[in-house]
Amino acid sequence: MKKIFLTAYVLLGLVFLSQAQIKHKIGEKFGGGIVYDVSADGLHGLVAETIDQGQGNWVQAKDIAKNGKHSDAGKAFTDWYLPSKIELNKLFLQRNTVGGFSEDFYWSSSQEHNFYNTYYQLFYIGKHLPIMPAVTFVRAVRAF
Repeated sequence: MKKIFLTAYVLLGLVFLSQAQIKHKIGEKFGGGIVYDVSADGLHGLVAETIDQGQGNWVQAKDIAKNGKHSDAGKAFTDWYLPSKIELNKLFLQRNTVGGFSEDFYWSSSQEHNFYNTYYQLFYIGKHLPIMPAVTFVRAVRAF
């Protein structure tokens, strides 16, 4: 009888542990890239690819984020996207943690009013600029 209770207790403990959610932290390798933003509970956040996906104009940028070159770890995921200007700024703030950035412009998916007011960010100084450059870098992100 003791063995049955002990076995049941151990199994219940294993089930509980398998259901426990992992808390993530900034800088962690996870989900095909590097975690650069985490919710207060540590259960949700944003992951950035570890390499640039390529360069292109804004029309091309969304496709490049999804289908451009990805790291070996990043190739395992299909939900990469071009970050919003807020997500891109968070990525800029963690650029040294994520690494591999050019001191150049990176596209965001955010627009203000029309096509010609698309935001990109200069990773040299972090400034948001509401203008339309010809060709800019793309760094994909994904949520978890």
